[in-house]
Amino acid sequence: MIKKITIALFALLLGNAVANADSTNIGLKVSYGTMDASGSHTTNDGATVNASGDASFPFGSIFIERQISTDNIDIALGLDINPTTQEVDKLGGGDGFDATVDMGNLYTAYIQPMKKSGNVTFFAKLGYSQADIDIANISRQATTAGTASTDGPQSKSLEGPMFGLGIQVDTASSSFVRLEASRTDFDEISHTNSNGKVVKADAELDAISISFGKSF
Repeated sequence: MIKKITIALFALLLGNAVANADSTNIGLKVSYGTMDASGSHTTNDGATVNASGDASFPFGSIFIERQISTDNIDIALGLDINPTTQEVDKLGGGDGFDATVDMGNLYTAYIQPMKKSGNVTFFAKLGYSQADIDIANISRQATTAGTASTDGPQSKSLEGPMFGLGIQVDTASSSFVRLEASRTDFDEISHTNSNGKVVKADAELDAISISFGKSF
């Protein structure tokens, strides 16, 4: 619900910016991300096991921006949308928490100050990201008595601030290419399965991206 409200409010903000916008930017972004996670899970004997790990995966998105020009810098208000789902990692806890983790529906609302020099523009980006984490294949969980978990697939929401830096090069016919690096610091998620085993994770997503866009 929070995600829907945030995205709806930012979409309204984008719409209200139309009257003052000097241009609209749309484009396609291809990213390669690394998600670092640290957390803990419980085993059959009740012990808490701390662990950390990372997973790398490609993903794509589309973006739309309203760009407003001022005397010194341009300001873009944007929304980046990735409605697809990618497998992030497989958790192998043995007698603890085994699962497949997928991330999808990654949305980022952001503000982007831009400083142009010739056909090159340098920019910073500050925003807020939200995503869904799907936890599947958890029926393998068992207690010390050998009773398997009855859990079905679970879905959790991730939220957190995003910041990044990048460079844009203008090409022909109002088109442009961007290179950028970003980090998203997600909040902690927690899940308890039907056998009382708990997994907690706090994650960060680092991404390197290339974008192809056009201004109207």
